[in-house]
Amino acid sequence: MVNKDLKFIDIHCHYDDVPIDKLKFEFSFDQISVAAAVSYDSYNKYENIRLEKIDGLYFAYGLYPDVVLNNSLSTCLDQIENINFDHAIAIGEIGIDYKITKNKEKRKEQEIIFQKQLEIAEKKDLPVIIHSRYATKKILDILSTTNHKKIILHWFSGLNEELKIALDRGYYLTNRFAKPTIFNIKDNLDQIFIETDYPISYDNKELKISDIKKSYEVFCKDYNLDLDFVKEKVQSNFLKLFEI
Repeated sequence: MVNKDLKFIDIHCHYDDVPIDKLKFEFSFDQISVAAAVSYDSYNKYENIRLEKIDGLYFAYGLYPDVVLNNSLSTCLDQIENINFDHAIAIGEIGIDYKITKNKEKRKEQEIIFQKQLEIAEKKDLPVIIHSRYATKKILDILSTTNHKKIILHWFSGLNEELKIALDRGYYLTNRFAKPTIFNIKDNLDQIFIETDYPISYDNKELKISDIKKSYEVFCKDYNLDLDFVKEKVQSNFLKLFEI
């Protein structure tokens, strides 16, 4: 029997370029989504969407690592100061991305911006949604200097030893349509979230906002798990981590 009280939770997606009418039409009554900002511009777009009060839609605010490529460090820090994090349930998508630049100065600026937002998250006791492409070791090193435990490592792609460190510290990891590199997945469901990273395509197909259901279905099929069981686990994780 399907438990209609359990939601499909999309822990990480991007709706800032979706027209509000389309968002209202496609957003399903049985889902919860955390839409993550990547720039000051997308933060402002989300502030307008937030006023529509779409039931089940929440926001994570922050600056993505690539902001340093088009803005000065001082501009980025000013933008962070002007973000109203009290309107968000998490800080994200923040982090470090070594793929986008090999420039040492720009990489250092990424670290400064990440640490600044991490400090805000700790002060406000907000979860953080972290991007760590090709920079997992650096991310884990920085996180080791904070007592903040509300950590979600989005689309985690680190080495096995880095994975073990993350799990041992109690961090959460996300899964998107395919098997994550998580050993003993059934023993770690208390640290798992599921996402779409909308609008990033899956299997060369354009995503729909409601495709979080498909992401759950792929996960359950890959690991031979009951759908309601997984929904219950993820919803329990969500309620432990977020104040809504």
